[in-house]
Amino acid sequence: MTQLKRIPTPRGERGTERRVRRRFDAAFVLTVYFGLLYVVPSDRTIAPLGAAGSPAVLFGVLSGVWWAWYQLSRTEATRDGSHRPIRTAFFIFMAAVVVSYIVAMLNPHSPVEISGADIGILRVLSFAGVLLIANDGIRDRARLLTLLRRLVLAGSLFAALGLVQFVTKQSLVSAITIPGFTATQDFSAVQDRSGFARAAATATNPLEYAFVLSMILPIALTLAFDDTSRSAVRRWTPAILIVGALALSGSRSAVVGLIIGLLVLFPSWSVRARRWFVAIAPVGVVAIYVLVPGMIGSVRYLFLNVGQDSSSASRTGSYEVALGFIERSPFFGRGFGTFLPQYRILDNQFLLTAIELGVVGLAALLGLLVTALLVVWRGRVIQTDRLPRQLGQALIASIAAGTLMTAFFDDLSFRMSAGTLFLVIGLCGAYWRLYGQRSQAEGVALPRDQSE
Repeated sequence: MTQLKRIPTPRGERGTERRVRRRFDAAFVLTVYFGLLYVVPSDRTIAPLGAAGSPAVLFGVLSGVWWAWYQLSRTEATRDGSHRPIRTAFFIFMAAVVVSYIVAMLNPHSPVEISGADIGILRVLSFAGVLLIANDGIRDRARLLTLLRRLVLAGSLFAALGLVQFVTKQSLVSAITIPGFTATQDFSAVQDRSGFARAAATATNPLEYAFVLSMILPIALTLAFDDTSRSAVRRWTPAILIVGALALSGSRSAVVGLIIGLLVLFPSWSVRARRWFVAIAPVGVVAIYVLVPGMIGSVRYLFLNVGQDSSSASRTGSYEVALGFIERSPFFGRGFGTFLPQYRILDNQFLLTAIELGVVGLAALLGLLVTALLVVWRGRVIQTDRLPRQLGQALIASIAAGTLMTAFFDDLSFRMSAGTLFLVIGLCGAYWRLYGQRSQAEGVALPRDQSE
């Protein structure tokens, strides 16, 4: 029988194939994800799928399928859970969600609540895909740095759109048309507070906009100060845009997020950076005072009269309502996604989690956030080079800002805020794997060319 000889692939073609595989990696997939997350307006869904048709959510689910396929097909040994603390903590949270869903299905609920629970499971699967790809898939430190740069760039464009909305008092988002997508919210006008436009960019509302920018800001400032391989313009433009957008957002939560990020970063800065910041911060405040008359007074009023506006009253008045729901199902809650906005706007994700997932789910969520903080801190303290240490501090500041703002905003109910939170948690896991462990032998958890 005649045997067919294997024709060797030319070296040039092998090199091209390796480059393609190298580029199509976890960093690329996550870049597409937050591109969909921030570019496609939050009100747009794929028409036939309704509320489940968010492109970012669906892409996150597909990312999870990719991760699961690789885990099932891999042949190398898997390390114990101590080497993947973020993954372990997330699986505990996900188990709480699943148990809560089962409990919800065993109890009477309206069709709308059941639909909310189904969509809630889909959203959690999307969170899982994003977190696990980030946690396990980023193959080396260079790709992690590249991804952080891209995230900051996306955040700066997001902030720039918000600044344009603030200046023009026009949404601009309603003019975006995407074939096959339908709008579920009216974005034809921006919200107003004290005579100033409250920008939201492509987010659902100004709080979600502020949440996203507050989590990206520490990374942007760190790259501006310490990523010195790039020009000053490329480093500082994103940071300035994000700081400006937060300062002009007209939101207490945005100011709180801005302050928390700065407070966590400030001790880690060099003496020169601290002096620079102390000198330039008052200049920025004066610039806002001169260029945007009334803004400083408006923000001051928000804090001095915190108990007199409707949003604060809603938050403080929600505790009694929340306790009533928690008492009915204290351990596993009523089901993720079943406490609908028409019941009450809590503006407190921890309260909402206690209602929907019970004390078990709340403990799992807090455990996930604390785990993210601890693993990055442990990885940071053993670094000797400045940029890796500062990247660790940036991730700590990002999680700290996100955790605090979670107490003032039901962030898991919104695609952008939830997607950003779980993405950054996954990046904390990647930082631990790439910087926190002495051995980097398990640096890849997604397919790549074995000949590299």
